[in-house]
Amino acid sequence: IAGGASSPPIEDQWPSPPTRKAPVAPTEEQLRREPWSHGRMSRRDAERLLQTDGDFLVRDSLTNPGQYVLTGMHSGQPKHLLLVDPEGVVRTKDVLFESISHLISHHRQNEQPIVAAESELHLRQVVQRKQ
Repeated sequence: IAGGASSPPIEDQWPSPPTRKAPVAPTEEQLRREPWSHGRMSRRDAERLLQTDGDFLVRDSLTNPGQYVLTGMHSGQPKHLLLVDPEGVVRTKDVLFESISHLISHHRQNEQPIVAAESELHLRQVVQRKQ
């Protein structure tokens, strides 16, 4: 290039890809502080704790280690929703969240159901972890 000026390296000419924020606190440590988090629990044991529509808890999956499952009651039926996508991002169909706690508090405060395959899961009553 004439005059000694050089163009910036090609990688500087393009906007950087969007970054996904990591959870504020390590997931396990953060979840241990939440009353609705039950740790490692089978699907069947979780279902036994649900009594009415809107009851919910979060548990560690026994079949997919490292995965977290929202178990809740909808229309008298237990529902199990994975909360973390394959890339490790906490999300619903339309929204990314900073953490599982953020997802739960967002849906409770806004009284929004979590919409999944053919069902809406309302998070009304926390199923408290036994101390």
